[in-house]
Amino acid sequence: MATLTSPAGTLTIDTFPTPGDGCLGYLVVDEASRTALAIDPRLDQVDRFVEALGSRDARLTYLLDTHTHADHLSGVRRLAQRTGATVLAHAASKLQGRARRVKGGATFELGATTVTILDAPGHTPDSLAVRLEDHLFTGDALFVGGAGRTDFMGGSAADLFDTLRAFEGLPDATVVHPGHDYVGRAVTTIGEEKAGNPLLRERDRTAFMARLSTKSAPPANMAAILRHNLAETDAATITAPELQALRQQGSGPLLLDVRSPIEFESERIEGALNVPLDALDARLDEIPEGADLVVVCRTGVRATIAAESLARSGRRARVLDGGVLAWRRASLPLREGRKRLPIDRQVQLIAGVMVLTGVGLGVAVSPWFLALAAFFGAGLTFAGATGTCGLALVLMKLPWNATRALPAEGAGAVCAAGGGAAPTCAAPTPPKI
Repeated sequence: MATLTSPAGTLTIDTFPTPGDGCLGYLVVDEASRTALAIDPRLDQVDRFVEALGSRDARLTYLLDTHTHADHLSGVRRLAQRTGATVLAHAASKLQGRARRVKGGATFELGATTVTILDAPGHTPDSLAVRLEDHLFTGDALFVGGAGRTDFMGGSAADLFDTLRAFEGLPDATVVHPGHDYVGRAVTTIGEEKAGNPLLRERDRTAFMARLSTKSAPPANMAAILRHNLAETDAATITAPELQALRQQGSGPLLLDVRSPIEFESERIEGALNVPLDALDARLDEIPEGADLVVVCRTGVRATIAAESLARSGRRARVLDGGVLAWRRASLPLREGRKRLPIDRQVQLIAGVMVLTGVGLGVAVSPWFLALAAFFGAGLTFAGATGTCGLALVLMKLPWNATRALPAEGAGAVCAAGGGAAPTCAAPTPPKI
């Protein structure tokens, strides 16, 4: 988490990055009133936002998504339930839950600071931007060196062109906080983007629309993510201590672990049934109807998608809040098995080595070797933008990543309780969520 204080010292801005996919969430605290605004909190970051509020002795009064996200689960409803804050949503949003509707020109107060909403359509029809003092939170309308894609349903390159023209009219010193970081830099300014962002510099509407006319693959699990983000309520949850208490009483529910077989083989809660998320619909007959179900994954994100999918089939399920990570933090027992470097870390390691090799050979031998670094850099950019990583797909088919039959319960595995760093997970199909 990175922290930035406004020049006047009246605002503190905490940035919540998500390693691997570049998503950025923000907590803005008015120092005088100790009131706060949360922008784009992910479901798997809710605990981090609550902890940050506690450490700053701040009260969350408002929270919002800058648009309907299609690549990750929103934590707005869960965070509102935990804090009592007011949810804000654009008037064009199809959100079914309770929210105060806003549109461009609307203002509200965060302590002594006036917050202004700007319409920012293009990436989605309900996109908005948030301006406080000299800070602008642009969501997916404007990135460092780029802008959001417009090939989703309701996206409009023409609208995004107009949105960027509106941003262009703001003072050059305006600090921009985007919704994603694809270049290793989470903060920029309007002046810097006017000078170096090719999309912001494009003044011809037709040429701009042509630049954004390419169709790309949709994010993984997009339909399920959209259903969650537009729903009225979240799936029911249970905490790790509550689940363990039920298990100790002998009335424990059936645990359904929807992680990949590699993750499940590495460590799991004793007695859990492994049905990977991408195989859930095909294996519903393995899940008893009417059973008391608790769905488990690494952080609770995939489990939430699974629980909502089960609900549509008539099966009610709760989600282990915080997933296996929360179970480990509570020092509860995990059955450990074969450890392997997760797929996403294998991708990072190989890509990093190849980029360094290309740069080194390009400097020492021939500039042509720089193409190697450019190739892997372009591949990572494509993976971040589309949710498809060819290298990860190849790696999952290699022998050392193949799963093997799990040992029988009680046959030589070691039970561990807490401690140590939790392993990074790779979802059944990249990218991880």
